[in-house]
Amino acid sequence: TEGAFVHAGNILATQRLIRWHPGAHVGMGRNKTLYALEDGIVRYTKEVYVPPPRSSESRDVICQLPKGAVLYKTFISIVPTTEVGSFKLVNML
Repeated sequence: TEGAFVHAGNILATQRLIRWHPGAHVGMGRNKTLYALEDGIVRYTKEVYVPPPRSSESRDVICQLPKGAVLYKTFISIVPTTEVGSFKLVNML
């Protein structure tokens, strides 16, 4: 559903394990369901993930990866159709 228009409250994904992570304007229910918080267009992005130091993920996962490997997580975000805030360029330097 890349680029699909959704309304606030629409379910974007149901999942048992966390495969997609909530991005901008996306909420996560108790059963890991992702839903839209705003009307807008769905965007999927893959972003580099760095686990926090001393977390269980760092200890258990990072140690097993080959040297130089990069972790990615897929985020689902909503690009709102309504203008959130407009700005005006005052002057250019």
